[in-house]
Amino acid sequence: MSQPETTAELPSPREESLPPPLITLTKCALRPIHPLDAPAAQRACNSPAMAKYMTYRFPSPYTLEDAHRFIAFVSTLRVPGYPDIKPSMAICDPVTNELIGSIGIKLKEDIEEFCFELGYSLREEDWGKGIMTEACRAYCKWLFETYPKVIRLEAGVFGGNDGNDGSARVLEKCGFVHEGTKRKAVTKHGQVYDLRMYGLLREERERLE
Repeated sequence: MSQPETTAELPSPREESLPPPLITLTKCALRPIHPLDAPAAQRACNSPAMAKYMTYRFPSPYTLEDAHRFIAFVSTLRVPGYPDIKPSMAICDPVTNELIGSIGIKLKEDIEEFCFELGYSLREEDWGKGIMTEACRAYCKWLFETYPKVIRLEAGVFGGNDGNDGSARVLEKCGFVHEGTKRKAVTKHGQVYDLRMYGLLREERERLE
């Protein structure tokens, strides 16, 4: 008597998942940004309070399409000479691995090629908890360790009346030096701001400890 034919169950396709953390901290974790982060990025960035201190390149309202466009851009960004390293990172909840912000660099050229301009964002509900300071400190330390030719990190912060004091405090807690102020250098939606300039040198990186 012949046995009935049986069909072996094929394994289901493995679902794509978010990358694991590269750096695990107390209040957050840092990892590569992934296309699956788009919905969380849209939720985190769709904040008028956040957009207020960004350039006009930062959309407001911030749509899912904007999130996909941002992720596609930072996913292709590389430092010359380091093709296998993605310098932009997601700032994540340390328990769920969900994106709550991002941190990365803007590359400079010509005589400023060994200087990185720092940029970061964090969803509004997590402001004032020390998350951004912890993430910034760890990320800057990682930059100096990963890119040995880099001699300087810098960032500009809206200053003056109604300026971005929270971002200035983050940089100061991470050891950045306030090097000067470009007076009335920024205009956003009719509001004029100073631009406070901060810098951290490689020989000052012990301040990140």
